[in-house]
Amino acid sequence: MTIRDVSRDQIPLWVAKLGGHAVIKNPYSNAGQGVWTIINPKELDAFMNLDQRYERFIVQSLIGNYAWSSSSEGGKFYHVGTVPNERGQTYVADIRMMVSATPKGIRPISVYARRAKSPLTDEIDENTKSWDILGTNLSYLDADGLWQTDTNRLVLTDRRDFNRLGLGLDDLIEGYIQTVLSTIAIDKLAQKLIGPQGKLRSRLFRTLDDDEALISEIKR
Repeated sequence: MTIRDVSRDQIPLWVAKLGGHAVIKNPYSNAGQGVWTIINPKELDAFMNLDQRYERFIVQSLIGNYAWSSSSEGGKFYHVGTVPNERGQTYVADIRMMVSATPKGIRPISVYARRAKSPLTDEIDENTKSWDILGTNLSYLDADGLWQTDTNRLVLTDRRDFNRLGLGLDDLIEGYIQTVLSTIAIDKLAQKLIGPQGKLRSRLFRTLDDDEALISEIKR
């Protein structure tokens, strides 16, 4: 998968290099907010017209249906989706493994999944809304501009629909291991960024991220 840290004005160039299909991420956001999937010029233009607080973004290959995923030097990655329903439809879904540090090590505390709003289609056009097909986060803005949660797309392990994910025990073990390794890596990096007196090592931080808007927030 191709991943690049680029400034805002470089985004159209990198999207073009990925064949016009890409994912743009605000690296300082979470819960699916600050993520834009791009599969046509209309979606790219909509992103570029947004007022953005930050200057640096992540641009990476888009993983969708095999017919329209990004191609890169690493090959093509694509979703196989959930187990087909009675209509033969499959959905993009993710799984979340939550863990907690304990005196006996990092232990799993919760597992759940989320699926996209619309099925994974073979064909797309200029009017296709890619986020409906690829976005799995449950947050959405209502008519009043308030954040709400679409719990209809939440997949819990104690419900029958969890089996539609097509996961086995090995998949859950792999998810746990990846979560633990990520947690340890983040913790180690955080320790390196904090000096002996408990202050942020600004020069070291700038070598990782030189986004002035973010640095200004940290210095407040």
